[in-house]
Amino acid sequence: MRTRLTTVALLLAAALAAAACAKEPPGPAERAGRAIDTAAKKTGEALQRAGEKTGEALERTGEKIGAGAQKVGEAVGRGVEATGEAIERAGKKVQDAAKK
Repeated sequence: MRTRLTTVALLLAAALAAAACAKEPPGPAERAGRAIDTAAKKTGEALQRAGEKTGEALERTGEKIGAGAQKVGEAVGRGVEATGEAIERAGKKVQDAAKK
C-alpha cells in the first residue's frame, strides 16, 4: 500500500512539474524584454558598421592629407631653393659692386 501511495504521489508530482514546465505564450514584460534585446543588438550592429565606415573615411582623409602635405613640402622646397639662388645672385652683385 505504501509503495502504491508513493508511486501515485510521484506520478502526481511529475504531472504537476510537467504542467508547470509547459510553454506558455510570453507575457507583455517578456515580449518587451525581447524587443529591447533585439533593438540593442541592432543598435550595436549599426554602431559597428558606422565605426567601420568612419574609420575608412578617416583613413582616406589621412591619405589625402599626406598627399597634400607632400605637395606642400615639395613646393616649399622649391621656394627655399629659389630663395637661396636669389640670395646667391644678390650676394654676387654686392661683391661685384664692392670691387668697383
